[in-house]
Amino acid sequence: MASDLLTARTLSKREAELVGWLEAERIATLSTSDVRETLGWADTTIHQVLSRLAAKGWIRRTAQGRYEAVLAETGGWSLPNPWAALATWGQQYYVGFKSAAYERQLTPDRPGSVQTCVPVGAKRPRAWKDVPITLVYLPAFDSDGIEERELHGFRIRIASIERTLIDGGVLPGRIGGILGLARVLDRGAEVANWSDVARLATHSPRGRAGLRRLAALLEVLGRTIPEPLAKAATARPGDSPLFLVDRRTHGAHGIRLTQWQVVVNIDPAVIHDELRH
Repeated sequence: MASDLLTARTLSKREAELVGWLEAERIATLSTSDVRETLGWADTTIHQVLSRLAAKGWIRRTAQGRYEAVLAETGGWSLPNPWAALATWGQQYYVGFKSAAYERQLTPDRPGSVQTCVPVGAKRPRAWKDVPITLVYLPAFDSDGIEERELHGFRIRIASIERTLIDGGVLPGRIGGILGLARVLDRGAEVANWSDVARLATHSPRGRAGLRRLAALLEVLGRTIPEPLAKAATARPGDSPLFLVDRRTHGAHGIRLTQWQVVVNIDPAVIHDELRH
């Protein structure tokens, strides 16, 4: 059952800490002594956490006190493997948002299932009942900015860094909200081709809003605004104010960045604190 799979993938705080270390350092094998030295846990805690992660398919026991990370083999997924499923799918799709950001090392946060962007009307195969893939329906689906590359042993279509940035700017809720977008943007700003980001924005009805949000967030982060972005994101006469975060939750008060016509209705310190963690 899908609920059983979700339960199996759910991590406790300790488990998430260990998996986060494995993913961040791309560790292929580990031992109880490695965990003790790095995380400083008691032996009882180490054995309990390793046993639970092995049962959930995150690691595989290879010898007494030694384990192999499943991450390197399947991208962190126990079977059924979503990458194998996507590689054989004939539907138009691309791996996007937080999943693309994670695979491109723009964020340490991996969603609970692979976010796969598809056109409206795409149908999930029946055989995927237990496969950890979430379909994200995009009314303006476009394959520009999508790359086919080898990923975890399979040929997969995945959003470029530029496409990930503009998609996240347009739909920040899909990439972890404004804090998740800030993490991705902080890492992606220096490596992105901003002329491509601006061009890709023209394919989306909300592309300019996405560009304005990205420019405002870079300003909040104290980063230089790339010229192509500044040119494309500068507000036009008559543009309505754009709120950096949902005003129903955070209210409508905050500093207005007039060049972009964006209201920063969240304490910038919260964003900076998130990046330091």
